Amino acid sequence: MIKLIATDCDETLLSNDKTIHPRNIEAIKKAQQMGIIITTATGRGPYQLFDILEQIDNVKEDRFSVLCNGGIIMDNVTKKIVHSSPIHYKKAVEVANYCREIGVHFQIYTDKHCYIFANGNEVSGNYDKNVYKFVQNVEDIEDLDKEIIIKVIIKNSNLNYLMSLEEDIARICDWDVAISYSSDTFMEINKKNVNKAKALEILCDHYKIKMENVLTIGDNYNDKEMLEEAGYSAAVQNAHLLLKDIAKYTTKATNDQGAVGEAIEKFVLNQ
Repeated sequence: MIKLIATDCDETLLSNDKTIHPRNIEAIKKAQQMGIIITTATGRGPYQLFDILEQIDNVKEDRFSVLCNGGIIMDNVTKKIVHSSPIHYKKAVEVANYCREIGVHFQIYTDKHCYIFANGNEVSGNYDKNVYKFVQNVEDIEDLDKEIIIKVIIKNSNLNYLMSLEEDIARICDWDVAISYSSDTFMEINKKNVNKAKALEILCDHYKIKMENVLTIGDNYNDKEMLEEAGYSAAVQNAHLLLKDIAKYTTKATNDQGAVGEAIEKFVLNQ
């Protein structure tokens, strides 16, 4: 019996235009009415999730979000971090220096801010200046060593190029690192053994349920472990082939067509 549903956000729960399909909202609502716990398990930082929680009506007591690929667990009501697995400040600085040397765009995610180090013209769009900080050098960030550094991401549209950087990044971090990929654009660098599945295990302990009672839904490499370890799993139609091979079910719908809703309908609502 499914007692908890954990869904990724980008390219899974969210459509490509970053809205949430009505099919997803309706299915989540029905699952909540049945007493099933809903959790978002995403690579996003805390400050990138608040509107999503509101839309799926998940700002409730005793509800949590898995963020930064499992590096953070946040209380949905108080927005307090209840668990974190940070990267050491010095290692984040070394990774940042390496990225500057090779000229790639990178970002440092903390519990409070996302620090953006842009190269060329890769940064576009509107940014909340209270959350997103544009900086030149890590050493210039006041009190960064006093924030919880959760992950560093490297951005490049060439996924093969990103993957070619893995060994260098691992060596810089003394192999104490977990590397995953999302949106075919980001290399996500967390502390070793940090992933969404590990964070979900912590939540399962809190709720006194087992991973066999969890449904996970995702699309990309940073969802791999949670799809492998959950008792029920669904890859959305637009997911990578690896995820489709791992998952117990692949939706017919893409993220633009309400894939999360379809997965809930199949496994929970028996539609």
